[in-house]
Amino acid sequence: MVLVYVEGRSIKATAGAAITAGQLVELTGDETVSPASAGSTKVLGVAMKDAAAGELVTVITEGVVEVTAAGAITAGARVQAAANGQVDAWSAAAAGDSAKIVGLAITSAAAAGDSIKIKLEV
Repeated sequence: MVLVYVEGRSIKATAGAAITAGQLVELTGDETVSPASAGSTKVLGVAMKDAAAGELVTVITEGVVEVTAAGAITAGARVQAAANGQVDAWSAAAAGDSAKIVGLAITSAAAAGDSIKIKLEV
């Protein structure tokens, strides 16, 4: 066995679509990622830089990252993927299961478009 990603804090993947730094990304194929869709259970992490389709992108898989909120989120709330690689507050009633949780909000967002910090839990 050969270790490919020694610590696993970040990995490189091919962008399957245009990606913007700070977007949640999900696996869409072998070592291929695209902006996460709402409620995704395939989130790998957060893109570290912008990448056009076909380019390599570094994906942060653990730690504290800054992402864009899709709506109001309170610090301490669990978050899940929202459309376009954003995050939204997780709700058991709406989400159905905890597999969709991607992190814990460390800062709050008052409205859609606000930047917040989350502790990744993917």
